[in-house]
Amino acid sequence: MDSTYSGSYGRIKVAQTEFLSDSFIHGLMGSSLDDITRTLSATIYKEDINALYSLYANPELLEMAANRRLVARNKIALFAAPPMASDLLKAYMSKWDVQNIKSVITSKYLGYDVKETETFLVSFRDVPLGIFGGIIGNDDFRILINQPNIEAVAENLTRFGYGQQMLQYLDSYRKDNDIAPMLQALDRYYYTRLISALRFFNGDEGPLIRFFREEVDNKNIMIIFAAKDMQVPFDKVRDQLIAMGNMSIDGLQSLYSSGSVADIASKLQDRYDLHAAVETYSKEGDLRLFESQLRASLLRRYVEVLSSQALSVGSTFAYILRSERERDNIRTIVISNSYSIEQKRTEEMLLGGA
Repeated sequence: MDSTYSGSYGRIKVAQTEFLSDSFIHGLMGSSLDDITRTLSATIYKEDINALYSLYANPELLEMAANRRLVARNKIALFAAPPMASDLLKAYMSKWDVQNIKSVITSKYLGYDVKETETFLVSFRDVPLGIFGGIIGNDDFRILINQPNIEAVAENLTRFGYGQQMLQYLDSYRKDNDIAPMLQALDRYYYTRLISALRFFNGDEGPLIRFFREEVDNKNIMIIFAAKDMQVPFDKVRDQLIAMGNMSIDGLQSLYSSGSVADIASKLQDRYDLHAAVETYSKEGDLRLFESQLRASLLRRYVEVLSSQALSVGSTFAYILRSERERDNIRTIVISNSYSIEQKRTEEMLLGGA
């Protein structure tokens, strides 16, 4: 084992004592936004709420506070890890760059304005769109936001590698006025870089490699669910699939051919518990619960395993994943409160068990 991980593990071990318990998170449900704010102000989130209190009102205040804490924790993870793991961590955290780039592209496409603050990308209504938790800084995003159109955005991003992926689809965008191929290209580029950055340093990185491959599976499965729901032929979505997961493209085609959305879910029951998602879909035609339950299943299977790898980059990623889970759960409760979503549905959407 590499002894350079021992200091990293110690710093991460101390930092993870700040995580909120599942019971604490569940206790926020049913509370008003002001009560949630007061409750979180008695925790590590006090610093974030105080920093943003004069700038935002709820629900944006709580969403921004959750985002700000995640940014701070990403920095802890990035600087705690030994140098040999930094490329992998940067490749993973570029997911936030991709999310922000997608938000900029989509906003340009729809004719909406976006702006950047110190740590966030927000819409003109101060609705949070993304966080600066990746590698591209907010100064670079300020330049990006001020580009006149999507073509100029793509040109500006060539220095980061993303632009080349987008430029491949400029002709089809001009012809079909469809930005979807560009957005999908960004996803493929992200996972290609992430998987290629995975290296065996200690020989115990197997669980982390399996985690990322299953994350690709989850993304592909959601594409299959959406295609089946909209009755889009498989050949139309084949190019959207990312061929870096455990499930082959042929296997995904077989899954698509199973029948209905419920039939596809039943084929996955040995890996995922999707009963609540199927029930919700059958009543409301809403696929969103599938995504949260796929994610929850992935976290349940891997976070504790990764956390137990004291002298490995796995423990650092366990910390990052717990940070993301906490942020997502707080945002779920805040959004559910804002839109008066019933508590049972909110509980189903929470990412528990990590």
